Amino acid sequence: MNLFFNPSLIALRQLVDTGKKSLSVHNIVIDYDGEVIIDPETRFADIGLNRFKFHTQINSSVKSNARALHLLFETLRAAYNSNGQVIELHRRLKSVA
Repeated sequence: MNLFFNPSLIALRQLVDTGKKSLSVHNIVIDYDGEVIIDPETRFADIGLNRFKFHTQINSSVKSNARALHLLFETLRAAYNSNGQVIELHRRLKSVA
């Protein structure tokens, strides 16, 4: 999913669905070009999450909770469009993360 080219809730759902089922917690990151990646540490060896513009964690329940997925989408959009401001997950999303 790319927040610059294809910022859609459907694309986010597809991305979240690609997360490994064996992991209970997934790292979600936004690269500086708008690319959203799930679990980058499983694809790229020894990559630090601080390398990305934004990073957060979610758990598997986001897959089945439409409201939490929407809150994650809005948080990711706000983080990508921010100019270095601090972005926090919505408190309701934190409760499922």
